[in-house]
Amino acid sequence: MRPLLFLCFLFMIISCNQQPKFKFADQPQNIKCSTSNNDLLNEALYSFEEDLFAKYDTTRTHNRTYARYIIRGIKGTEDYQGVLTAHSLQIRDELLREGIIKNNGGKGVLDYNHPDVQCIVNNIEDEDLKRTISALIQTNSMDLRLFDSRLRNIGRTAANSPHQSAYIALDTYYKNLVGLIASTPANE
Repeated sequence: MRPLLFLCFLFMIISCNQQPKFKFADQPQNIKCSTSNNDLLNEALYSFEEDLFAKYDTTRTHNRTYARYIIRGIKGTEDYQGVLTAHSLQIRDELLREGIIKNNGGKGVLDYNHPDVQCIVNNIEDEDLKRTISALIQTNSMDLRLFDSRLRNIGRTAANSPHQSAYIALDTYYKNLVGLIASTPANE
């Protein structure tokens, strides 16, 4: 009888201590790929937007927030240490573990051939933007500076375009967090 009682007690402790793996797990899961990283991709998007809202627009207006961020994000000149949160660094670490982002000598690089990145690019709602990104990836010429003027307009459609927003989050934010440390995150 004691082993059964012990197992019941152990089960209760484990089930009470389980917490959602992600902070934004209760939000709509708009990124749906055939890989097992959907939760991570959605969490990355929500955490990215939360960080941007905290810095650029506490009224949480997607268009305004993306418009204020996008140019610095594309150029990689954003003050990332002043935007990031400890949670976003955890997401960055998970993206690194999954190989979505790679550490190239302290500089982050998005793996455009990773199935999750391919899924996001293939589901970008703006056909011209999708075609441009796909062509640059196929010719191994991907460089955000080649089409930054096109990406600057993403703010107008960010709220209704989760795959575009996820792409921007991965290629202008999370890859640029590689090499940063959690010692003084600006927002919590």
